[in-house]
Amino acid sequence: MITVFRASLCYLCLMSCFVSFAHAEEDSENAPQTQTHYQELRPSFVANFGDTTGKRLKFIKADITLRASSNEAISAVMDHDALIRHQIVMILSAQTEESLASSKGQETLRLGLLEKVKAVLKEETGKEHIDDLLFTSFVVQR
Repeated sequence: MITVFRASLCYLCLMSCFVSFAHAEEDSENAPQTQTHYQELRPSFVANFGDTTGKRLKFIKADITLRASSNEAISAVMDHDALIRHQIVMILSAQTEESLASSKGQETLRLGLLEKVKAVLKEETGKEHIDDLLFTSFVVQR
């Protein structure tokens, strides 16, 4: 009698698992699908930064990729590539050695670049378009 009870209990547990998986699949099918698009800005960004009056110049090299949720956004980025690149180079050139020395400073730079690119796109197209800006490579030579 106890063995039949245990078998029934195990069967009920297994069935409830399958039912919950089926509901999860239905929920994911009904959820709106958003696509993520990445646009790598090529070529790499290279700029000198910091005090340029010294004997030795300091350089930064960064590979940057933009993340957006539509093809329209990627088209807008490509249409305004020169202006976006100019703004990024100007911001990179304005950095100090201290601001680039820590990961916190690099994250602050990343967020500042993101806001600047959004502002450029908003001014040019009326929309911010992009969701994120990512450093895929970041090298500082002091």
